[in-house]
Amino acid sequence: MREKILVTNLKSKDNIHMAVSEVKPDKMVIISSRKAKFSDFEVKTKYIKIKNQFEDIIHKINGVLDANNDFSIVAKPDKIGMYLLWLAQMHLINPVYLISHGELQQIPVVQSSKLSDKEGEILKLADCHGFIDPKSINKEFGIAEDNAKEYLEKFSKMGILKYFETKEFKVGEEKAHAYYSTDLIEKGKEIEDMYLLTETGKMALYLILTSEE
Repeated sequence: MREKILVTNLKSKDNIHMAVSEVKPDKMVIISSRKAKFSDFEVKTKYIKIKNQFEDIIHKINGVLDANNDFSIVAKPDKIGMYLLWLAQMHLINPVYLISHGELQQIPVVQSSKLSDKEGEILKLADCHGFIDPKSINKEFGIAEDNAKEYLEKFSKMGILKYFETKEFKVGEEKAHAYYSTDLIEKGKEIEDMYLLTETGKMALYLILTSEE
């Protein structure tokens, strides 16, 4: 039987009642690093305790998102809430609400942030090598550096990568990788157009890797 399920990171009794009144779910899933003090919400409730780490949060939330059910998300904007909102974007979940200062506001989710296979490979390269830059992308995939910069700028705007104007590398400072044996990285050399994965980028990569299993 198809169920309407509310997924939330709310813990306040009043906020949860507000969310339940708005969504009118058959079941509620509360994602939290600690259990809510109240349990009588007049709707079947499941608690999922998570560590405050993105791998655990994303893994457990993904386990809840059964395609046979209808989902709504109500989130408060803390770290877990940001992950919930990001997953809503990835899975095109509607409706999604953000609660702040006792007010509930619906946020339209209209497009997916899923990445192409090539974009996924670029993120894997960034994670493997500790950084990513146009030269790395050109060397690995044969993509012209100007085009590679467009990928990196797109990722930066999405919050997946963070731009560093320059940084000096010394052998052994970052993860060992093939580029240390080339002239791309020399001791004390400044790297231009360098990007590192953000927390959002790590989530994107995690979803890519787990979807391949």
